[in-house]
Amino acid sequence: MKNEGPAQGFRFAARSGLKAESNASASPHSDLPSFLKNTVSLEIGDHDRRLDESLLRSLHALLAEASVSQAAAKLGVAQSALSRHLKVLRQLTGDDLLIRVGNRMVLTDRAQALVVPTRRILADMSLLTSEAKPVEPGELRQSFRIATYDFLPRRFFADIVERVARQAPECDVVVRGLGSRFEHYRQLADGEVDMVITVWPELPGHLRAASLLTEPMVCLMRQDHPLARGPMTLDDYRRARHLSSLEHVPGQGTILDAQLAELGVSVHTAMRTQFLGMAPAILARSDLIFSTGRLLAEDFAEQYPLALVPFPARIKPHRYRLVWHERTHKNQAMGWMRGELMAAARELAHRPRS
Repeated sequence: MKNEGPAQGFRFAARSGLKAESNASASPHSDLPSFLKNTVSLEIGDHDRRLDESLLRSLHALLAEASVSQAAAKLGVAQSALSRHLKVLRQLTGDDLLIRVGNRMVLTDRAQALVVPTRRILADMSLLTSEAKPVEPGELRQSFRIATYDFLPRRFFADIVERVARQAPECDVVVRGLGSRFEHYRQLADGEVDMVITVWPELPGHLRAASLLTEPMVCLMRQDHPLARGPMTLDDYRRARHLSSLEHVPGQGTILDAQLAELGVSVHTAMRTQFLGMAPAILARSDLIFSTGRLLAEDFAEQYPLALVPFPARIKPHRYRLVWHERTHKNQAMGWMRGELMAAARELAHRPRS
């Protein structure tokens, strides 16, 4: 499905009565997305009601929650008020948007098609207005959506949740898995996620990034593994069987595969998984070796009887980067959350080691 961005020549104003402006050479509404074209003629009571920011935010919440009551709670408004907004939105779009199936509400096909355009329009609107005063985390009511692999230790994510709960108790954190490199670029562009934590070095120009953590690579194996007894050579490493993360792009290997290729080394990867949380139990019951950053290895070694062994060659460290889209760069709420992520990473990097 092709994603529609906001129409050229159409501007949204905050709640003080917005109007559609067409390009001089175009017909009055030819450039508007189809679901907006009816907004200029709908009458409610004695006045024109157009699709303003308030309605857009209501639409976004309804599409996200598929429930009037849950959407109202998310927005912090009365359910009756949101029901009125839903009625207006149904008239504007010419579609029911939400229909009852059994004992629950579901999105219509038209509503599902509006999810991405609505999210992108709201994100683009944030670029048109400046926030007059610094954000107060305690006043925020929103989700922070982060895409990452579980290649950072548990305490990092626990720290993030604790920070948000303490400072912004009306907010929530959504952590989801990474797709391919190109998939999470698209997710950021479409507003499906707010931030990505990745180890891939290449980024397109419309994305911004900050260094989050840098740590050395180590090898993790069971404590009574034959290679845990003494210095492991690169030849020992090559002959061993390995556990690895899933490839970001099928057939192209991982970053570690590329680094090993530079050393002229290939290994037998007996298992690949995107669920790294299962790795310590597998390592404890096999002769597999898992090469990863030191922080995750230490975290796993706290759970199972595992040994950390230095990587047997000079290899680039793991460099974790926090990535976000240009459109959210000046969003103060997102800026606050990025600051908390970086503070949690600093605390993790400098914690005392046993």
